[in-house]
Amino acid sequence: MEFFFSSMAILLVSALIVFLILPRLGAVFLVSLSLLLLVGCLYSHYSLFGSEYRYSTWQERLKWFAPVVMYGAVALGVIMYLGYLFTGTSSPLPTSNLSTDTNNPVIDAINNTAKVANDTAVGVVNTVANNVANAVGLGNNTTYNKQNNVLSNLGGILNTPKSNNQNRGLL
Repeated sequence: MEFFFSSMAILLVSALIVFLILPRLGAVFLVSLSLLLLVGCLYSHYSLFGSEYRYSTWQERLKWFAPVVMYGAVALGVIMYLGYLFTGTSSPLPTSNLSTDTNNPVIDAINNTAKVANDTAVGVVNTVANNVANAVGLGNNTTYNKQNNVLSNLGGILNTPKSNNQNRGLL
């Protein structure tokens, strides 16, 4: 049981750091911190498993090139990321060769297909959410739930339990 509580505490502290502190730090600081942690982890890994690497036999001649290849790949990745970070390009995606005419049938077909797929998915999710809400008693009035989807009503139910829920018959 002592392992459970300590690991849950570590998980909670790391989640707080990831969601509250890291998004407020700058990209250059995060890249520098990542490189520092990478070097520290590499040193720790090599000191722990160095004997296993020394007793390996089939790649004896290739093991001398492994650090160069790994460090080169990491350095190349960091240089490419820093180049992307400081060049200020608007989008890493290639531009489309489709014209932007309003009468382009390809763009119209893509937009119509995306709209139909989106409307169908939203409709199915709302129907399922309304059925589940009615089954558990979150929405006794089915007409109200069909007009205002349950997914948008849940925020009001959770935030203001007295004022919004008395007229729905929930409290």
